[in-house]
Amino acid sequence: MKIIEQAVIYARFSSDKQTELSIEAQIRACRDYAAQHGLLVSEVYADEAISGKGSKTASRRQYQKLLRDCEKGAVSVILVHKYDRVARNLGEHVNLEARLKKSGARLVAVAQDFGESNEAKIMKALMWSLSEYYVDNLAQETRKGLKEVAEKGLHTGGYAPFGYDIVNQQYVVNELEAGYVRKMFDAAQRREGFAALCKEMAAAGITGKRGKPIKYPQIYEILRNEKYTGVYLYSPVEADKRAKRRSKPDAIRKENALPIIVDRAQFMEVQKIMDERKQTGRRDRYLCSGLVYCRCGAKMHGITTRRKGHEYQYYTCSKKCGAPVVHMEEVDRSAREYVQELLNTENQQKIADALRQYQAGEGRRMSEFKQALKKRIRERQAQYDALMQNLASGALPPEIVADMGEKMREVKQEIAILKATEPPKDFTVDTIKSWLESIKAAPDREAVRLLIERIDTKEGEEKEKTAFEMQSTLKAVLSKHGCGGRI
Repeated sequence: MKIIEQAVIYARFSSDKQTELSIEAQIRACRDYAAQHGLLVSEVYADEAISGKGSKTASRRQYQKLLRDCEKGAVSVILVHKYDRVARNLGEHVNLEARLKKSGARLVAVAQDFGESNEAKIMKALMWSLSEYYVDNLAQETRKGLKEVAEKGLHTGGYAPFGYDIVNQQYVVNELEAGYVRKMFDAAQRREGFAALCKEMAAAGITGKRGKPIKYPQIYEILRNEKYTGVYLYSPVEADKRAKRRSKPDAIRKENALPIIVDRAQFMEVQKIMDERKQTGRRDRYLCSGLVYCRCGAKMHGITTRRKGHEYQYYTCSKKCGAPVVHMEEVDRSAREYVQELLNTENQQKIADALRQYQAGEGRRMSEFKQALKKRIRERQAQYDALMQNLASGALPPEIVADMGEKMREVKQEIAILKATEPPKDFTVDTIKSWLESIKAAPDREAVRLLIERIDTKEGEEKEKTAFEMQSTLKAVLSKHGCGGRI
């Protein structure tokens, strides 16, 4: 007697204003797939009006319940309509697959079923990366417009820093708030605490620009903000780490473009004091961690040692077989060189051909593009509606009303630009090659993990040297054309 495998369904939509596929339609598509493949649906998990961003997954109750049930071993097959119902970025998908692998569950997108072969898995990952790459460039025209505004030293949107107001897109000093900014810098310069100052501001009804009390985290950001010295900084792409958002490397930078609240000498002294106090956090994960194997076959682990003021990073055998340690910079350099060699012109053509074969057709690509575009427009529209609601309250002073009116104009302009964005016909060979070239030019940790499956250390021709043998995740694709994906 044939045993029928049980499955569960997960469905989600991002907003109650959404016009894309409803939860009911997603569930119906999953049930149809289950019936065609001999699966018995035992439970349905559904989240309504919840974002698919990685940072929002914790607020999805049904999604979190599904993960807990998976960890208990109660789920073997999860059916979703499309992969973006689970998440909209590669990192979140990779983390989910790792969790499901531990519990023995598998995820199937019924409208994007690539199969379960090793080749299908890597092609699926490549498609996720390519989609994310394209979506990240959706607002390029918007950024161009904002860059022109930034070149003039004008406000590009959002909340003004505490201590400033925005009038006709220009920064002007809010003298009441600026007085407290100076008190913060004076206290930091004297190496004093901020508890008394926080109480003073709370008693005076002084809040941040979002209307919340000012506490140490907000003071820390103020003390790190170079704008108070008159420096204008604008970066068209927001950095992933807060420290980089403050420094904005490669940003538009204009000296003396803003009214000065704190002089440069005091600001630099406070930075030095704060750097002395700063605790060193966890280092970024090693570029190739988890991929490197010893000559004996065991995994190698990354370690950091410090001697005489210098820092050294190595990989060492986890089984302590006696093999010599391997310098981390040698592995990293070899991995980057391998990725660059792997993505030569000939292989780029092979990868592009394979990717296009795995695409389900123009209809699906257009649908995904429109969904991403709709999401951006909904977010900006919600921002506009919130401003309109505050404006309609009639309890705001004239200067705030003027500021909000300017902000509404900016948001409305951005919505118009997004609505005018033309969808792609499909991922063309040129688009795919452009993406691969961007990876080749600067291979990062994500690129290394996407393209390298394993790094084996070998004894080099010279006894003191270590050689590396790389295995590509694309070997199934490239071997069809005579390349095994090794160097």
